[in-house]
Amino acid sequence: MITLGLEGTAHTTSASVLDEKKIYSMESRTFRPAKGGINPREAANFHFENVVDVIRKAISQSGFSSGDIQLIGFSKGPGLPPSLKITAVAARALALKLNIPIVGVNHPLGHIEIGRRETGSVDPVMLYVSGGNTQIIAHRKGRYRVLGETLDIGIGNLLDKIARDMGYAFPGGPEIEKLAKGGEKLLNLPYSVNGMDCSFSGIYTAAKNHLQKGERKEDVAYSVQEISFAMLVETLERALYTSGKGEMLLAGGVARNNRLKEMIGIMAQEAGVDVFETPEKYCMDNGAMIGQAAILTYEKFGGQKIEDTAIDQMYRIDEVDAPWVNEVHIKYRNMGAESTITEGKFHDYLTVTKERTRKSYRNTELDSDIREKRMKNEITCLYRMMNAGINVPAVFSMDRDALRFEMERIEGIQISNMESLNGQVIEEIAQAVSTLHQNNIVHGDLTLNNIIIRDGVLYFLDPSMGKVTVNKTEMAYDLRLLKESIISVYGIDPYREMEELYISYGEKCREVVMELNDMEKRRRYV
Repeated sequence: MITLGLEGTAHTTSASVLDEKKIYSMESRTFRPAKGGINPREAANFHFENVVDVIRKAISQSGFSSGDIQLIGFSKGPGLPPSLKITAVAARALALKLNIPIVGVNHPLGHIEIGRRETGSVDPVMLYVSGGNTQIIAHRKGRYRVLGETLDIGIGNLLDKIARDMGYAFPGGPEIEKLAKGGEKLLNLPYSVNGMDCSFSGIYTAAKNHLQKGERKEDVAYSVQEISFAMLVETLERALYTSGKGEMLLAGGVARNNRLKEMIGIMAQEAGVDVFETPEKYCMDNGAMIGQAAILTYEKFGGQKIEDTAIDQMYRIDEVDAPWVNEVHIKYRNMGAESTITEGKFHDYLTVTKERTRKSYRNTELDSDIREKRMKNEITCLYRMMNAGINVPAVFSMDRDALRFEMERIEGIQISNMESLNGQVIEEIAQAVSTLHQNNIVHGDLTLNNIIIRDGVLYFLDPSMGKVTVNKTEMAYDLRLLKESIISVYGIDPYREMEELYISYGEKCREVVMELNDMEKRRRYV
């Protein structure tokens, strides 16, 4: 089906003509402000002035005429509303004029589908990194699920803001990459990982302070890349093991950064998985990716009514059915994003020895600091959780120098591997999580993979990213991880039941849920 794909979510207006076998043409133009970041109205004016000519050139270069076009796909969201509106109006007008079907598609869906098409990746975990978007996405049960994402600004936005403070124009990522090659000193910046989520605003504030204190631009750029990219690779590796996928796919403008690709390549080699890089010309926003998503969507669901093509600036990929993906899972043995596990015995007890393994992709100084902190966190949180009445493995021995400790092996079923979540298990999860939070304990990686049921009893594992805190926002992060984990495996209804029970355990739990709701409203996109 000869398709015209139109992209226009932010700074780029792009059109492409393609079908299932070939991409015939692609024409793109990018708005580049003289200074500062992207002004939505200025970007929209740029789209308005260029979109018609971009479409004409794409059709002309394809060798087809407008009368040959059989389907129009356009980016429905997420994005900047003024830019989205211009693209949507152009798509609707052309669809009505040519009397052909129209499909509004999700922008991140386009990135993953053009990546799969061009690389041959079948069922990957995708790291999608751009100016406004930072997400880790994997397919499960008919939809792409967001396993992790930024909790504030996108990684590209971080790089652009720091570059702007250094006096460089948009886009700033390439300038930061150049400067980082001359960096030598790793500056103190916050390493902010919550399960498979990241936070970058603290890095920006700290980096800006370093600049104001006179630190070299090269060292600031080097430190920002080393620390923020290490966070991305860690969460990507955790998503890999959590989802059981055997492939990784890189997409988005920041995916072109050579240091990021190098770090992911090292991680992939150590994990024994394949990593696919979306070709550079398709990493940036483009019409071909929208056209590819439109073709797949139309094949399964047909076209849309004009009244159903309204833009959605907060359109999430996990709202979109994608039944065309054939899922492929592999078994990882004794591996995790941060540790290697070996089994043994301590007197009459079955045990596991957990060793915080060196991560070659991370700066040596950073890696040592993270490993030591994580082991101390885990021991402390296990002790606090046990005293609060939560079932956890008993710790038998610890080797501080080797960053290794031995604990009770809990033989049971991961909650993520059960056929369904029954009411009793849901109630026990709600009660246990409320007990954690009422005792000011944050687990830090609260997913169903870290909850095991043995002989009808729930055990909580791996609180290495946990902490003791009265901060309700951090408790909301905890609950968010559990929410995403439950939804990705069992759907929304079991989570709603769990949340209602969690709230019933006290005012503090109600406040945490309110904080979670506020946090989700602040989710940031382009």
